[in-house]
Amino acid sequence: MNDATRSTSSPHRNSCAIHAVDNTDWVKTAAIILVAVDHFGHFFMEDDKWWSVFGRPAAPMFFFLMGYAQTRTVPLHWIWLGVILTLLNSWNADWTWVTPNILLSLALVRFARPYVQILVQRYGWFAFALLVCTLIAVLPIAGKIVDYGAEGWLWALFGLYQRMYVDGRSVAGADGAAQTSPPPGHGVTGNLGLMRLLACIVAAVVYVWQEQGEYSFPQVHFAAFILGVCILSLSLFLFRRGPSRIQPPEPMAGALRFIGRHTLEIYAFQLAGFELIIKLMPDLAP
Repeated sequence: MNDATRSTSSPHRNSCAIHAVDNTDWVKTAAIILVAVDHFGHFFMEDDKWWSVFGRPAAPMFFFLMGYAQTRTVPLHWIWLGVILTLLNSWNADWTWVTPNILLSLALVRFARPYVQILVQRYGWFAFALLVCTLIAVLPIAGKIVDYGAEGWLWALFGLYQRMYVDGRSVAGADGAAQTSPPPGHGVTGNLGLMRLLACIVAAVVYVWQEQGEYSFPQVHFAAFILGVCILSLSLFLFRRGPSRIQPPEPMAGALRFIGRHTLEIYAFQLAGFELIIKLMPDLAP
């Protein structure tokens, strides 16, 4: 009877898990909305300061999730979409040099993540200090290689430590999920909580510093930007991948799942659309 119960109930549970809205879906949906806000202000508004303030949290979300995820494959379409978007941007800038698109930076993070994880598992605090110091040192150079550069990579590093911390807490199968990454080595056991906190603080401080240097926000805008980064940091610090406690009704849930599975493609087509609109209808530009 128990076997029969398991055989009939398991498919139902699996079906519910497949169709449940994940916490990641909410984060990705928020990120894509903020990206739209940022891009709309950039392309169409004369004064885009507030649009930029509200759009700034989007990129850290993307980088954090890239560091948090376990997937190793780098989809080829990220590369060619990144190249196309870079060319469109350069086209609108009269073919001057522009920073390569963020998709190329995310692809680089996806490629490097497994090797960075091995490094931090083996060498603990030494690896943490080395990575953070190196990323801060290359800030001026990395920003010219890919969009957001090392400031984005710091958020990805925070995402990696967050994932390692969560997996370390769920070794015994807590939250009903099996551990999906190798257990931390002796060098980081018991220290992951502090490492992820420091990684979060460093990523947030460097991001505020870099973005203020680029946008020169006025005092009120800058205060709102700092508040937004603080809220973002706390939200990501508490982030756990898994079924959301809030399960919206269909079709909203379907829309969230669709955005969660195709976030970067939506980002690419949205940005390409804005670039083409401005190129073909230049009078719309501020």
